[in-house]
Amino acid sequence: MPDLINVLLESLLRDAPSEAHTAGLATCAMAWLTTEDLLRETVGDAAPDVWAWLRRRPFIVSRPTGLSPHDLTREVLDAEFERRFPARYRSLHRTIHDHVLAGIRATGGTDRQLLAQHLAYLHLRSPLTAAYHSLRAQGSAAVTPARPEEHGQLVSMVERAFDGASAQLAERWFAEAPEHLNVARTEEGVAGLVYHVFCPSGSALEQQDPVVRAVLDHVARTAPLRPGERVEIGRFLAGMHERQRDRYAVLAGSVTSIINWSTEPLAWSFAVFSDTGYWAPFFDYLGFRPLVTAELDGQRYVGYGHDWRRFPADRWFDLMFEREHSGGTGPPPDSALLPPPLGRAAFGAAVRSALPHLGRPERLAGNPLLGTVLGTEPVALRASLLAAVDRLAAEPKGERLRAVLTRTFIRPAPSQEAAAEVLGLPFSTYRRHLARAIEAVTERLWAMEIGTLRDRRVDGG
Repeated sequence: MPDLINVLLESLLRDAPSEAHTAGLATCAMAWLTTEDLLRETVGDAAPDVWAWLRRRPFIVSRPTGLSPHDLTREVLDAEFERRFPARYRSLHRTIHDHVLAGIRATGGTDRQLLAQHLAYLHLRSPLTAAYHSLRAQGSAAVTPARPEEHGQLVSMVERAFDGASAQLAERWFAEAPEHLNVARTEEGVAGLVYHVFCPSGSALEQQDPVVRAVLDHVARTAPLRPGERVEIGRFLAGMHERQRDRYAVLAGSVTSIINWSTEPLAWSFAVFSDTGYWAPFFDYLGFRPLVTAELDGQRYVGYGHDWRRFPADRWFDLMFEREHSGGTGPPPDSALLPPPLGRAAFGAAVRSALPHLGRPERLAGNPLLGTVLGTEPVALRASLLAAVDRLAAEPKGERLRAVLTRTFIRPAPSQEAAAEVLGLPFSTYRRHLARAIEAVTERLWAMEIGTLRDRRVDGG
C-alpha cells in the first residue's frame, strides 16, 4: 500500500504545470471546499487557470459550492504537503483560516454557515475530528433555523438526549425565543439540533431553568456583566440517533458556536452537557474551563465557560489556529489573559485621566485602560483614543466636539480659557461642549470595549 500511495502522489504532483497549480492542489487538499475566491488568496492572479485545471482532475469532485478531492487523495496530499513543506504548509493553512474567518464575519445566511463548517473542518487534531470526517464523507448537512412545525419533534429529541425535565424547559425556551433554535438538516429531514440562550433576556426562565440560573450565578459572583454585555449559553444539543454524541448535533453546535463567537458581542460563552465523558476533551481543546455544575431531575450538568473580555475572540481564534497544528489543550495561560474588566464608572474615569496625556503617551503607562480592548501598550492605547476623537466628526454636530477635544488635549492651548478663545466660544459654552465631547468619546470607547462596536481589531500590544 505505501508503494501504491507513493506512485499516486508522484503522479499527482508531476501533473501540476506550475508552482501555482501545486499550491492550488495543496489548497484543495486542505480546505473543506475550494472556491475561486479562496484560490485568489492562495495563488493570486493564477486563480482562474488553477480553478479550471483542478476541475479537470479525475480525483476532484465539483460541487455547487466548490471543489473537493476524493477522501483518499485528500489525506495523501495533505499529509505529504505537510511532511515535505512544513513552513509553506503552515503559511497556506493560515491564509485559508484567515480567509474563512473573514468571510464568516462579512457574510450571512447559507454562505456564513458553510464557511463555519469549513473552519470546523480545519481542526485536524480536535477530539471531534472523526465526527467531522464522517460528515464530510457522507456529504454534509446544512445548519438552518428550525421551523415552527418542527418544535414538537425537537422537544422529543431533547427528551431522548437528556430527560423529561429538560424537555419541558426546552419546549418553553423554544416557544419564548425560537430564533435561537437551529437544526442540522439532511435530505431525510432534521438530524440534530442546538439551542442557545442569550442573557439577559428579560425572561423568567433565566431563574426557573436551574442550569441557566447556575451559569448566571457564577457570572455574577466572579465577573459580573457590565451594561450592554451578554452571556451566551449553549443550552440544548441533541441528535436523532446518538443523543449528545450525534455527529449532526456536533455539526449544529460547532457551526452556530463559531458564528456566535466570531460575530456576536459576548462577554461570556458557556456550553452545558451531561455527557461530560464525550465533551470534556473537546472543551479542553477549545480552552474552555469547567466552571459550573447544576442538578436537574437527578442528572448532573457541567457548564464549560470562557470570559471573552479577558481573552478576546481574535486572540482565541489565533490560539485555535495553533491548535489546528499542535493539537494542544488546556485554558490560555494566565500570562496571556487581560486584566479583569473595568466597570462603566471606572472605565469613564480612566478615559478622563488618559485624555490629558495624549501628547505624552509614556504617561499612559499606568492607566487602567491598558489591557482593555483599546490596547495593551501606551502607544496602542493612544492610537485608540485618537481614532475615537477623530470619528466624532462623523456624528451630528460632532465636528465641533472633535475640535474642542483637539484644542484641549491633542494640540492643547496654554489653558482652557485660551482654548475657548481660539475656538471662538464663550468659556461657559466651551465647558459644556468639552463635557459633552468627553462623554461622547467615552461612549464610543465603551462600545468598543464591550463589543457592540468593531472599530478596530483587538490589539495584541
